[in-house]
Amino acid sequence: MFRAAILRVPKFNVRSGRIRSYTQRRTQSPSQYDGEIVGVEPVVSPLAVGASVVFVGGLFYYMYSEHRQTIASFLPFLGSPASEPSASSKPEQDARDKIRKQRAQMVPKSELTAAEQLKWAWTHPGLYVIGSNEFGLADPQHPGSVSGIKCAVPGLEGKLIRSAAFSKTHAAAVDSSGALFQWGTGFAGNAPHTPTCTLKDASICEVAATDHFVVLRDNKSRIRVLSGSNAPNQLGSNTDVTLSFEPRLGWRESVVSMSAGRSHIAVTTNSGHVYTAALDKDGNSRGQLGHGSSTVVQPLQLHRIQSDLRFTSTACGDEHTLLLTNDGDVLGCGANDFGQLATGAYSSGKATMRELAPLPRLWKNGFLRPQDAYAVGIAAGAATSYAQIVQGEARRVLAWGRGIDGQLGTGTLTHMQGVPVVIPELSDREEFDEALQARRPLGLRSLITGANHALAVCDNHSNVVLDKSGASVNASPLFGHDVVVWGSNAFGQCEPGRRHRFAEPAHPPPLFTSTSGNLDNKLPLQAAPPQWIESAQLRDADSSSLPKKVLVEQMFVAGPDVTAAFLRSCK
Repeated sequence: MFRAAILRVPKFNVRSGRIRSYTQRRTQSPSQYDGEIVGVEPVVSPLAVGASVVFVGGLFYYMYSEHRQTIASFLPFLGSPASEPSASSKPEQDARDKIRKQRAQMVPKSELTAAEQLKWAWTHPGLYVIGSNEFGLADPQHPGSVSGIKCAVPGLEGKLIRSAAFSKTHAAAVDSSGALFQWGTGFAGNAPHTPTCTLKDASICEVAATDHFVVLRDNKSRIRVLSGSNAPNQLGSNTDVTLSFEPRLGWRESVVSMSAGRSHIAVTTNSGHVYTAALDKDGNSRGQLGHGSSTVVQPLQLHRIQSDLRFTSTACGDEHTLLLTNDGDVLGCGANDFGQLATGAYSSGKATMRELAPLPRLWKNGFLRPQDAYAVGIAAGAATSYAQIVQGEARRVLAWGRGIDGQLGTGTLTHMQGVPVVIPELSDREEFDEALQARRPLGLRSLITGANHALAVCDNHSNVVLDKSGASVNASPLFGHDVVVWGSNAFGQCEPGRRHRFAEPAHPPPLFTSTSGNLDNKLPLQAAPPQWIESAQLRDADSSSLPKKVLVEQMFVAGPDVTAAFLRSCK
């Protein structure tokens, strides 16, 4: 006597490409199954198998993309092919090796402690860039080579930099003597090149970059516009245009700061006035100049914003403008597609705000600023806005606008944010002050923004002693100011070697290293505070043109896809 067991087996249909099942009957001797329970054999779902394969493959891809160098060091077969390159690829490989060696000579090869970072930064002038090199902004000698690199801009070694600025395709820097250098494929074309000195004027003190222009501010309160792109622009055949003020600056009134968007600029005077100008026909397309809808504005003319308020600074996004009053209020105008003017929930009627007005949702009470609260700083990315707020003893950093790349710093990716949110990692922080024997609130020394990423230098206590007698007066261990980055990292502008977005502020590895890897295994980046340095200690610098001792400080700047650091002379 035999008993039958039924088994369902999946079968693949070659013609249709589908999986079908059929019933197969098999017989077994009853003695083989006596005393056992006859059950149903499990059937594995093809969908479950596919999902498992996708999950495991995705997990491996993520781990490999994030930690490629570490994995390749343990599993060499996942790194570069071991076979010798063919004859046709040998010259290309030699060229890549030569580029790597040149860049390695520009930065130290070992990890740096906090003290080593400061001492290295104080003695190595130049402009050091991380991020995209698609347009030759980091290494113009090899434009388009790679992204996510760390490189000292060739041709600027040994130069103390007053100011630097980056656009998408071109860049500019002013050294301590007032020489203006320009580079990038947007300026010089796709051929290999080095920064070109296009102007020398000792009065130049600040530079900004828009899509097609370089804007200069000097200590004579002149605003000059130069062509930064080789594309046709508003300047025509003119290479250097000085903008006129309407109305003219008052008696002893001078320009103290400026900011630039994609095609407009805003300047602030010591009298609290703000002048804005369009640099081309699109410079006021969204009302970003703050003159309302009834005013016709001609390009390349500075017009004063009509207001009874007095302003201390401005911040320009791509197509919006923020203004900070001396009372701590923030006003804005221009594009509001992503809520960058803090108007609350999006509506088509609020997509463009041509009238300059207070930001409606900056304060919890609406337009009314609490008596004990005020803003002390503002910044703007392409379509994101920031404000540093003081309320009582608390210090907070707020963000609003576009946040899909993590620019809001809250740990979430938000397409549009019309209500300001607090960046937790930069707000309500304190540290113990040993000199005062008390806790003190922590704020920011500076907030620097690129198009879709940001960098903050914290005002934590540094044990650097500002003394002309030399570095020997400093306590040990030596440390500087903490630096954090967040936002887009598609080109390695936050941390080379990684590509994921930083949705909240993170401590990047030291800027002056040639390696990259796990943040947990690295000392964080430290910003060098002001310090007196003997000019003879400045590497590659022309000490004959400098005083015996120079007060220097490390500064940071960001562009659309790059972040950079430089050493500035404070006097």
